[in-house]
Amino acid sequence: MADYLLETQAHEWLLSSQSGAYALGTGNLINQRKYNGLLTKSDKYFNRILLVSSIEEQIEWRGESFFCDSSHYNNCIFPEGFLHLVKSWLRPFPVFLYSSLPHNDDILIKKEILMDEQSSTVLVKYTNLGSHKLHFILRPKYAIRNHHYLNEPGTWSRVRVYSEFETDTEQGSTKFMVQRLDSMINVFGWLHRGNGFEDFRIYGQVYYPWEANRGYPCSEELVSPLGFDFDLAVNESNYLIFSDERIETSVELISRIEKRYSKLPIPFDLLQKRKKYHPTGEESILMFLDNEDHVFFNGDDYEKILEFSMQDFLANNDVVAGFPWFGAWGRDTMISLEGILHLPKGTDIAFRILEKYAGQIKNGLIPNMCSESHQTANYISIDSTLWFVIRSYQVGLKLVQMKSAKRNKLEKWKHILLVTEQILEDLLVKPHEDFGIRPDGLFELKAHFSSATWMDAKVGDKAVTPRDGSPVEINALLYNALSAYEKMIEEHNDLCTGKNQKMVNNYYLEIKSKICLSFQKYWFGNYLADRLVGNELIQEIRPNAIIAASLPFSRNLLSVEQMQQLYETAHLELYTPYGLRSLSPKDSKFQKKFIGKTEERDKAYHNGTVWAWLLLPLAHTWLSAYPDKTSHEKIQQLSSFIEKLRNGYQRGHIASVAEVWDGDKPHFPKGCPAQAWSVSAIYTIEKLIKEEKGQSK
Repeated sequence: MADYLLETQAHEWLLSSQSGAYALGTGNLINQRKYNGLLTKSDKYFNRILLVSSIEEQIEWRGESFFCDSSHYNNCIFPEGFLHLVKSWLRPFPVFLYSSLPHNDDILIKKEILMDEQSSTVLVKYTNLGSHKLHFILRPKYAIRNHHYLNEPGTWSRVRVYSEFETDTEQGSTKFMVQRLDSMINVFGWLHRGNGFEDFRIYGQVYYPWEANRGYPCSEELVSPLGFDFDLAVNESNYLIFSDERIETSVELISRIEKRYSKLPIPFDLLQKRKKYHPTGEESILMFLDNEDHVFFNGDDYEKILEFSMQDFLANNDVVAGFPWFGAWGRDTMISLEGILHLPKGTDIAFRILEKYAGQIKNGLIPNMCSESHQTANYISIDSTLWFVIRSYQVGLKLVQMKSAKRNKLEKWKHILLVTEQILEDLLVKPHEDFGIRPDGLFELKAHFSSATWMDAKVGDKAVTPRDGSPVEINALLYNALSAYEKMIEEHNDLCTGKNQKMVNNYYLEIKSKICLSFQKYWFGNYLADRLVGNELIQEIRPNAIIAASLPFSRNLLSVEQMQQLYETAHLELYTPYGLRSLSPKDSKFQKKFIGKTEERDKAYHNGTVWAWLLLPLAHTWLSAYPDKTSHEKIQQLSSFIEKLRNGYQRGHIASVAEVWDGDKPHFPKGCPAQAWSVSAIYTIEKLIKEEKGQSK
């Protein structure tokens, strides 16, 4: 099997909408996890319901037939539609090409899956690229459940399902609705051309092996109360739409959904219709396909695909931390904002997001996990808020540079400054049982708050990587937040008249100065200790030192020589082509593999597992460590950090960037298959490279 086919089938495609809805599946369309499906709807709180799991697809012609679909069961994969898969493409949207066996040019079906930008609506498009008229029989399989849970055996015997369809004989289209009566959740749909028929079926023991590998329940029942059939002539297409809302007209909706993707580049061998390709004049679609794993997206095309990938995570004026199981998380959002600022209209988007989080502050903290899936927001992180202050300053600077009235700029600055002052007062002035300021100015976490950094994994109530004491990156973040506050005052005063100018709070400047002096306490050998517990150095080689060094004002905390030593050590012990290890392999606590049940994975999460988002702090640290390098050298070095993941996008192997990889011999993605801060890291580094290219001209 060709390498590209192995790669695409091991990775997942993603579609999302600004409502928080998503569709997720593998490169061979076999659902491997309970979250895989054609449509998962979402409300504004990211409460999500998986509506449509898959479609049974039977193709008939001249007395012959085969199925395009495949499903895992406890003891087999059936039907064997994956054998009929000629090729699949993951971007700009998932496309699958099927043929009869052996693969041939006479029977070819292209299946495309697209999603509406604003609503929980998905479009499945079928095109006949062969040379024979084909008859399609489709049976959609519904889950209609919370995407975190499964339908137990016997569900559809106990739970009634109401369904109805209406065929418009004049238009030839069919509207339909399926309703789960115990929850009254509806799925609406429209077959653009074709007939509906009643055909109640239950698909039992549908098996999800990736859930089994993670130690979760892994088998369920799906239901299919209705079926549809239609004919397709050569080069003819048909559309099947699913939505959580009633569809009034399919023509306008189809046009709107297809328009969303119309300006995005497509792979050169992605066929639009049947035509002559072979030099001899013979029609040979299969010969036109690229089987040599060439680059699909290069230059501007790759940039557009990556940018669209970044936009996947924008929903409800917030950032989805990762698909499929995360909603909005404060820490992930604030870290991801660096990439979002580079998007078209990114400054306005970022400001709206910051405003939303400003309205949720409690006791000086923004929420780590926001309200979602019927859970209340939690306030158990400290770095999220410090990132918030730094991002507020960066967004404010962008707003000042935009063309708008001075009064409008001043009002936004006042708002940013007011929120910042509220946060700093709550964190640094008011007493707090979870944290405090040491006499030497360093910020200190109490033992019961030791999982309040990004290394927050816990087994039971015990932190796997406790960060009590004074974590290195938390103090760098605080120093940078205070530096940002000082700059905010300067910018505010530049925008207003003398009588309205503000004075910097001297107490905050005193803390900032103390942190700067005390920061050298972390230095040992050629690296920064991970944290201080009293006067004891916890000398672990972790990427937290790189995070600390990478921040905008951290050049005041470390010399260039220290930056260089820090970078070289991290590159030697932590760097992989997919990100940085969370712990050096030389450490006795190092975990080689991110695998097993929840407890096993949580133990490895921050003890060696590779994180892609850390490539950006590494890039920023290198730029600070070697400021005198030429633009050409900077372009080469920055490109080397992301070469593997860039190549994955360009060759169509991946549709997004995952959360984590194994600490030892990483290759296949682990954890969340699409993570916001991972994509943001790659996207931002590409923007840094583009800036250097502009300076080198």
